Amino acid sequence: MDVFSLLVLLLSSRIQAVGAQMKLSPGTLTVLRGEEARLTCSTSNTQWTVMVWLMNGTSVLTISKEIGVLPSINPNVMAEKSSDSQGDSWVFVLKNTQRHNQGQVTCDLQGIDRKTASLFVQEKGSVRVIGEDKLAFKGQLVPFECQAAGWYPQPTLQWQVNNKKVSQGEYNISSEELGKSLFNVTSNLNFTAAQSSNVDCLASVSALPTPLKSSVRLTVEKSGRVEQKGAARSKLHEFASQSQNANTSLLSCSIYSGNIFLKSTSLGKHPLAYYCKLKQKIEHTFLYPLSANL
Repeated sequence: MDVFSLLVLLLSSRIQAVGAQMKLSPGTLTVLRGEEARLTCSTSNTQWTVMVWLMNGTSVLTISKEIGVLPSINPNVMAEKSSDSQGDSWVFVLKNTQRHNQGQVTCDLQGIDRKTASLFVQEKGSVRVIGEDKLAFKGQLVPFECQAAGWYPQPTLQWQVNNKKVSQGEYNISSEELGKSLFNVTSNLNFTAAQSSNVDCLASVSALPTPLKSSVRLTVEKSGRVEQKGAARSKLHEFASQSQNANTSLLSCSIYSGNIFLKSTSLGKHPLAYYCKLKQKIEHTFLYPLSANL
């Protein structure tokens, strides 16, 4: 082996040895806005004297091997001595992480080596299923809408019925980007009513341990079924069958729209349902074909 090749081999071995003496972990860190970001810089090189932490190229914290953490003008950063590994190890802590903190975090052992990690900051928004609990006949197609607002990056939306995931082919998703790079996402699900169920919409980003969830209850009735309680059962059924005027001394009734689609009515598929309450405080809910001149 000639002298030049020997020098190259020695230099390469020295570079590998120096690199092995320093470690920054994790190499990639993703947190939610407002949470702490923690990175650990470790070295087995006993010759270091100063460790400098930089965020996107700007020095934010300095640690002296002899003195420890030096005063910083940035109140949002600190460092903790770690004893979990051999050699010297310091944990850099970024408190109350904000979106503008996203980027490169560097641990620089002055005159020895430096390592850089990537920091990503995500935003947790809100999620809700539009509307209230729904009523439907068995076999009907029931529409649901879910809105997730104020997320970064664009969240993943998933529907569940009785804790079972709905196939992605059964719903659509649309999104829009707002100012400050926030995303709003809307999803529409058309679900065939088979049995009474809990319908959930879940939204998540990778830094969120558990998806946010919004739920509604779908109550499924057989077509034409009348549910009644109390001593006035026969009177209520007769009233529902014959009367076209809900304003009587016995009953006070209202019409609610948007809950169900009646199958047999001269009005066609029109979303109407009765919710009635007796003056004696006995409540009744019944679904009944409505006359055209109601």
